Amino acid sequence: MTNKEELRDEIPSYAFIALARRGMEKISLDQCFLKNCDNESPELLEPFKKEEYEDDKKQTKEIHIKCKKCNGVFILKLVTLKRVAKSTKENSEEPLSMGMVYALDENKKNLGHIGYF
Repeated sequence: MTNKEELRDEIPSYAFIALARRGMEKISLDQCFLKNCDNESPELLEPFKKEEYEDDKKQTKEIHIKCKKCNGVFILKLVTLKRVAKSTKENSEEPLSMGMVYALDENKKNLGHIGYF
């Protein structure tokens, strides 16, 4: 497996967007999140670099992606909060975690919160 395929496997397929009181909507992460680009084709997205950071409270992965349609670069920032809540089932179970995904431009300017994974 190539490095690009391994990076692609680290990106969740979908994120969920909260719709106020109307539940959640599923959105594909296989698209370009840069302004003025409407690319929704995974074949035109090329992940090429990953940065990881971790501390006691969260794990952060930043996956850099080149869009072959607009020739822009954006970053999917995947933040996993490690201990959001204790399991209500078993004391021995791992605490529940929550993942959030953001889009950044290539200068790491936040383009917005996409949703939860």
